Amino acid sequence: MKTILIMNGPNLSMLGKRDPKHYGSGTLQDLEQACICKGIELGVEVQCFQSESESAIVSKLHRSMGKIGGIVLNAGAYTHYSIAIRDAIELIHIPVMEVHLSDIHNRESFRNQSVIEAVCARQYCGMGVKGYLLAMEDLVKEYFKEDADTVAAPADELSVERAAIDEIDRQMIRLFEQRMKHADRIARIKAKSGTAILATNREQEILEKAGGSVDEEYAEYARQWMQETMRLSRERQSEVNTKE
Repeated sequence: MKTILIMNGPNLSMLGKRDPKHYGSGTLQDLEQACICKGIELGVEVQCFQSESESAIVSKLHRSMGKIGGIVLNAGAYTHYSIAIRDAIELIHIPVMEVHLSDIHNRESFRNQSVIEAVCARQYCGMGVKGYLLAMEDLVKEYFKEDADTVAAPADELSVERAAIDEIDRQMIRLFEQRMKHADRIARIKAKSGTAILATNREQEILEKAGGSVDEEYAEYARQWMQETMRLSRERQSEVNTKE
């Protein structure tokens, strides 16, 4: 299965707070989730990356060689002056679709010029999140044709729902790993200060939030799932605490 990388540059992390007239009211998380769902529909894997740093974006482009089938890139302000990002796009030989939420050609004069346009396969402006989704569609149609012929997107409702669950599971596993790493750090802090691992009030607060964050029919299941997660977290904290 081919992979599409959704890359966002500086200040895209502030979507939802930054000038809704030009950038809309949705958050970066909303945008990325829309792209992930589109990936399920297209039968491709989606990775998301955002950074305020030019060097981080260049490094991510370099690391994509041989691993990523296509890139949808909103380079933010770097669009208008980053020769480093332009050169990185040129050298990786991966199709890159340049995307902008707003129409850069009808804004301030300094935003009209894109130094990366010449090395990108296509440019999409002024369509909001739809521009990202259209760019993904065009990547699959124009550059993933061989895969599309041999690995068709799910054709029936059951396959679509299973594919959606598979993608959600991948995200949950990544988030679980992140949570456990934070649990390790908390355990080390508690070990240094002599604080007990068990925090009943904190755990009760988390359980209440878990139940209150979903529809009533799923509330008890959410609490049970979170209770098991916290049990595993406590066990891990005890292991780390003992080692410390």
